[in-house]
Amino acid sequence: MKQKYTDLELDGLKEVMNIGGGNAATSISQMVNSKIDMKVPSVEILSYSELYDRIISDDVEVHAILSRIVGDFEGALLFVLSDDAADKLAGLMMGMDDVTGVEREVKASAVSELTNIVANSFLRAIGSMLNIQLVASLPDVSYDYFGAVISSAYMAFDQYDEQVMVIRNEFLYMDDKLDASLFLIPEVGMLDKMFKSLGI
Repeated sequence: MKQKYTDLELDGLKEVMNIGGGNAATSISQMVNSKIDMKVPSVEILSYSELYDRIISDDVEVHAILSRIVGDFEGALLFVLSDDAADKLAGLMMGMDDVTGVEREVKASAVSELTNIVANSFLRAIGSMLNIQLVASLPDVSYDYFGAVISSAYMAFDQYDEQVMVIRNEFLYMDDKLDASLFLIPEVGMLDKMFKSLGI
């Protein structure tokens, strides 16, 4: 992927993601009765080595939840969490302060349910802004090295370039950054359609 996008296009994309992220954070906050915020996302085009250097190392094991985007645009939302963040979010979902003794499958189910809410809230806000219909498929949950998660996710959408567009939101809970990021993985042509809808 060459740097073919203008600053105006990247800023527009960032604003769309910010609105989607704010909507998703509100949905989670209401569900768990605790304030969750999302940091203004970064929209960057990075090489894989920069991605692993700046975001998560490729050899770190993460919880990954992939939701395909179905509708007028296609792609995927990838939610990536550390063990600690997964435990915190699962605890919030289950109303427990400590989930140490809870089986991984139970925690994964709680996080998957939360991700489904995040993804659909996110897409509803974006769809409303762009006047299109977008929904997320049921999430696919895995636990693997971040490098394996990213490469398989991007290849599934024909993103074989040496550089990837990273569109990311970060979660904040009680003023602490949760080690969790939400990535948008666009199918080829999705971003051009989005810019056309935005009029840029």
